[in-house]
Amino acid sequence: MSSLNLINHRFNRVSDLSIEKSQSMDSATDQSPVRSYVFDHWQLQSDGTLMRDGQGVHVPPKELRVLRLLLGSAGTVISKDHLLDSVWPEADAAEESLTRCIYALRKLLKENKDFIATVYGQGYRFTCAVVELDASNHARTATLTLAVLPFRNLDESAALDLQDVMIRQLTAAFGETLHIIPSGLMAAYSQPVDVRTLVGQLSADYWLSGRCCGSGERQQWSVELIRGRDHALLHGQTLDAGDVGEALGALTSLVAQRAPGLRPVRNSCSSYPAAVAYLNGLCNLQQHTPQSLRDALVQFRHCLQLAGNYAAAWCGLADAWLGKAMLGLCEQGRAADEAHSAISRALSLDPASTQSLVRLALLTSLRGCEDAAKVLFRRCLLDAEQADVHFFYAWHHWFWRRNEQAAQSLERCLRHDPDCVRAKIFQDRIALNNSGDVVLMGRQTLQGAEKSPALDSWRCLA
Repeated sequence: MSSLNLINHRFNRVSDLSIEKSQSMDSATDQSPVRSYVFDHWQLQSDGTLMRDGQGVHVPPKELRVLRLLLGSAGTVISKDHLLDSVWPEADAAEESLTRCIYALRKLLKENKDFIATVYGQGYRFTCAVVELDASNHARTATLTLAVLPFRNLDESAALDLQDVMIRQLTAAFGETLHIIPSGLMAAYSQPVDVRTLVGQLSADYWLSGRCCGSGERQQWSVELIRGRDHALLHGQTLDAGDVGEALGALTSLVAQRAPGLRPVRNSCSSYPAAVAYLNGLCNLQQHTPQSLRDALVQFRHCLQLAGNYAAAWCGLADAWLGKAMLGLCEQGRAADEAHSAISRALSLDPASTQSLVRLALLTSLRGCEDAAKVLFRRCLLDAEQADVHFFYAWHHWFWRRNEQAAQSLERCLRHDPDCVRAKIFQDRIALNNSGDVVLMGRQTLQGAEKSPALDSWRCLA
């Protein structure tokens, strides 16, 4: 080989190695952070394995990239150009390459191939609700805390009522991104509140203080947002409080704009009447009687008529249907379908909400997909301070005939919420399982079987 040919050969080899290294780095970048996705009966694991009912198949690299892009933007249209540029960045790939990938993915999804919808002239859209599980979420950033002081120039009762309304509004608006100090922690202090003593005792990143002025339609709130560490005034503003709902919305916007890194969740309740309907629904749900569950359905539906983008109300609607199923008040298959439809709406509004995920986990379990349900419950148990997580985890264990584990989860639920009526009812229900009939009833009725004698006796107990 001549010297020139040898030099060219070595140059080409170095170039090939550089390309391979670059592609390898690109591949590593694509996989970081490692994510897995759960949708319907399916789970796409972080290693590229597509699982269903315990069976898995490895998705080829190009198809995997397309699927990840679709799942990561579920519900929205992804253009063909974007898919081509993202999956084939190193070459001018023809549209036929993308078409072949879509065909292969639909073949892998079998009877669920319609999850990938073609939007003619635009691109593709993934139509099923998707839950993204991100390993990096395990390391969480610190959550801001806010304390709302009772407003001045009001009698004690009116000031405390207004404080409670503000706390509920801000909690609904910011969800888990902002911890609001409950009014009960301030109840031990003298009224009107001794602010200096309160600030010294309670540690908060921000304080919301204010006073009421005017009356009737001319009522106003003069509010101050104060930084906790140095008691500096961040913002002062006068809000028109003639319409309480609008005033609460303006207050939420004020906090969101002035607290760094804080923003309202997308599914916040948009009106005061909707919030009242939602709270009434929760009260009815808590009672967990046949009539209260019917009333809860009415209240949650009313809330959603006023604020259809409120994910918490969709979760409440699902709970009402699940409660009716547990008490044998409706056909079980219909209850599961209604609950699943409601949770799908909740997930489309707030995909990362533990409140929505844990209910999806239960419904996934009740549909016979235990492996996928385990993945979801594992994620939800990271937020296990919520009584709901333990309650639905107990139902999951009970459905799969693990009564001892179900009883333990219910005990944890009641430690977090000693007044949880449905957990107490569930405990009694598990105690009846010595006969064996109740265990079979849970599995059979959810599959549309005839109601058993145990179900009728349970309805009497309820």
